[in-house]
Amino acid sequence: MLRKKIELRNGQRATIRPAKPEDAGSVLDYLNCVFGETDYLAFGKGDLDWPIEKERKFIEGYLDSDNKLLIVALVRQSIVGTLGFTGDEKTRLRHTGEFGMAVLRKHWGLGIGAALIECMIEWAKSSGVVRKINLRVRVDNQRALSLYERFGFVREGVVRRQFAVVDKFFDAYFMGLEIDP
Repeated sequence: MLRKKIELRNGQRATIRPAKPEDAGSVLDYLNCVFGETDYLAFGKGDLDWPIEKERKFIEGYLDSDNKLLIVALVRQSIVGTLGFTGDEKTRLRHTGEFGMAVLRKHWGLGIGAALIECMIEWAKSSGVVRKINLRVRVDNQRALSLYERFGFVREGVVRRQFAVVDKFFDAYFMGLEIDP
């Protein structure tokens, strides 16, 4: 089972592990908070409005799949970051998928995002299935672009008007990382 302890840049310790069905309530609380902290995410404040049982089933779906991953970063037992990788279900595309992640604003710059990506890449290499990791990131999100490029993700194209925030459109880079076991 994937589990990693890391020391953050501020001296605190964090644990990264797969999300569990019993985390559903905490995950929803975390997401409702983080979605209101930045406009760089695909979801905004109030966009995720589903019951705890639906979140529990969502998490179970990730645990039951060989090409999906949902991990959480915890500081003092509180979720401060998440990363979800969703592999395609079609036979010819199962080796690919896309990920998204978020970290609570007060924990930005401490190494949580990098640790989440490291865990995902390690998992992908050992999965026996995942051979390509994709993502979309707003072209104006320099912090995220620098982080992804540090891990070897390359810009593969531009998606025009990918994000709409308060009636303003933003382009996104489509980025990818090829995985070889």
